[in-house]
Amino acid sequence: MRLRYMIEYALRDRDADPHYDPIGVWVQGPGPGLDIIMEYLPGNDEFAEDADWVINRLVENDIKALPEDFLEYHRDTMSPYRGMRGEIVETNGYSSESCATLILSSISNPN
Repeated sequence: MRLRYMIEYALRDRDADPHYDPIGVWVQGPGPGLDIIMEYLPGNDEFAEDADWVINRLVENDIKALPEDFLEYHRDTMSPYRGMRGEIVETNGYSSESCATLILSSISNPN
């Protein structure tokens, strides 16, 4: 099963010490349907809500399957003044849920 994921980062301390902190992950599964998981670390509710709206718009527009370039589109359209989304990584051997859990764990405990 081929999964694709990207890590989302938030711009922090824009005025004093601008830097990007990892805050969440988007995992696109092989389908069928809307096989996407967007998970965030606690305290990033605004970003999680924005991700929920992406799903809402897909459902409202009666989209039945994600396009192959779904992650690329959302990576490229995020304003760098707010955050960024990292490179898209492909992996095998995980479910979408276990991949999201593993990535969130790794960004919350980087050492």
